[in-house]
Amino acid sequence: MTLQINTRVDSITWPLNQNLTNQEIISQLELTVTENGHLISNDNLSINKKAVNRSEAGVYPVIITAIGTNNEYVTKKIQAWVTDKNNVVDSSPTPQPAPAKPAQYTSSPNKPASPKKKSKKKIVYIVLGVLVLLIAIIFGISACQAHNDTVQNEQAQSNALNNTSSKLDNLSEQNKQLMQQNKELQSAINTYKQDQNKEELQNQLNQIKTENEQLKNNAANNQALQNQIDQLGSTIDQIKQNPNQADSLLDQMKNNQNEFMQNLNATFQKLVSDFQQLIGQ
Repeated sequence: MTLQINTRVDSITWPLNQNLTNQEIISQLELTVTENGHLISNDNLSINKKAVNRSEAGVYPVIITAIGTNNEYVTKKIQAWVTDKNNVVDSSPTPQPAPAKPAQYTSSPNKPASPKKKSKKKIVYIVLGVLVLLIAIIFGISACQAHNDTVQNEQAQSNALNNTSSKLDNLSEQNKQLMQQNKELQSAINTYKQDQNKEELQNQLNQIKTENEQLKNNAANNQALQNQIDQLGSTIDQIKQNPNQADSLLDQMKNNQNEFMQNLNATFQKLVSDFQQLIGQ
């Protein structure tokens, strides 16, 4: 299956000292998610914006993650431009002081320069000093911003790695629990075939059913896994009603699980591939 995150643009404008909701980000990007060329809901969409420093202007990464109906997984990185829209720089030329007129000599050639001329020269030096200071501050801010961008990008990549690793761990653990419940069900049926104790079989089935419901609650975000959990629960209910048909009911459930295991393996491979790609960045 082909899962894609589609955006009209690859960056958004983020107002300084303000927060943007996921919906506002989606709206700016005109974001849609398609699966096999068909639009799907954005309900399983997550937006990682931890790297954005709202209190400082700059460019920060935002990572968007979408999960498909069969547990496919895809990510997309866009840029967030944090800017102060009210901070508009005046581009008009700076007025220059009028050129000084040549001194008019009188009959007293040794007359000292007037205090006004000394004052104008002092102002020019002050202005030049302020300009030099401003240039130094601007270069310093640019250097700090470049360093901050590098740190934020590394943090965003680290968060994406942790997120992918967590999904792998959760999916693996939930699948192990489902397989363990299958084994417990098979063991309970084998015991019943030996001793024909229906009461003991019912107790074991009730215990497995309880574990099945707990696993279903933990796998709420994985529809494919939930389908298999539901199927196990349904098989348990049927065996409780017809213990003598337990073997045929188990065989039917196992045949239906083959396709699920193929999808689950494909999901694992996709997550591992994304994980390796993120490590290589």
